[in-house]
Amino acid sequence: MIPILEYSIVICLGFVAWIVGRLRPQVIAPLGDLISRLMHHRNTRIALMVIWWWLGWHFFTE
Repeated sequence: MIPILEYSIVICLGFVAWIVGRLRPQVIAPLGDLISRLMHHRNTRIALMVIWWWLGWHFFTE
């Protein structure tokens, strides 16, 4: 029960951060701008691909 609550809280905080980024971009960068900035560098794209692979391998294969 506690892990479900924790994941729900993280999802809600992410949603709040997304809303604040859309309404007040001077406080938090909008998600699209953040992802554009992250994907600008090749090394970051490779690192994100490896992280997604690792998460998928460890959580979806068990």
